[in-house]
Amino acid sequence: MERYLRERSFLFNAWSEFSCPDSCERMGCKHPDLHISISLVDLIAFSSVSGQKASDLFNQYLKIGFDPLHEKDPWIGRISMELKKPCPFLEGKTCSIYPQRPIACALFPESCFIVEHPEGLFKKDLFQNLPCIQNPCFVSPQRSEAIQQLLEMSVKEAFLSDFCLFGVSPFLLDLKSIAGKGLEGINLSDGGKAKIPHYRIEEIIFERFLGGGYWDEWKAKIEQLDRTNGFDVLTRMNRWTDRMAEAMRGFSLKIAYQFDGWKLHPIHLRK
Repeated sequence: MERYLRERSFLFNAWSEFSCPDSCERMGCKHPDLHISISLVDLIAFSSVSGQKASDLFNQYLKIGFDPLHEKDPWIGRISMELKKPCPFLEGKTCSIYPQRPIACALFPESCFIVEHPEGLFKKDLFQNLPCIQNPCFVSPQRSEAIQQLLEMSVKEAFLSDFCLFGVSPFLLDLKSIAGKGLEGINLSDGGKAKIPHYRIEEIIFERFLGGGYWDEWKAKIEQLDRTNGFDVLTRMNRWTDRMAEAMRGFSLKIAYQFDGWKLHPIHLRK
């Protein structure tokens, strides 16, 4: 694991010409609508540079987040560990864990210019005030290759993390069965529509996870990483989750989960 973290840390900045401009107010580190998924590997990396236990870091700085798959349908999304906002590791305009920052942070913004057309990025409301998006940096062929390696690592780390914590990867949640809870106390517009704050959606989800016993189960799994052989267990599991991730590449997502009371049950997603 230590060798893997060193390799990952090297790739974070290898051949990169990007740096945050002084004018940037670090809104990507502060804005709650920019979701930063955290894997168990990220959590181990945080622990290695901070000296804190993985369970303490989880309790203080992370949450179980909900990231909608599509802007037009806010009720179906992916469940993952996410960084609380504003980022607790941000000190002024400096990242206190920069060498082992989340892999999602290391990929941003350069990966955006590789996997998505810049014109689409410019139009997103969330990116309107981000100078790193509005003024793209140069990405050399060498840097592009490093980013591709990081993207591959990110996919495998996410698969490992989700599978270890939730028993399924990706963990998709359909909230339509409890959507009414989100509308309580929300004022409707003249057209009968309502904009539900994202924090409210996550509050509802957390309440269900807590009541169904899922939260305590996930916390117990995180605490296992603090034990002497916790990282070794994760490393051994990684050997076969990597193969599973490769085998599932290209498959469409068909299974999600819904709440039935306090418990989750699988459903088939409609195409």
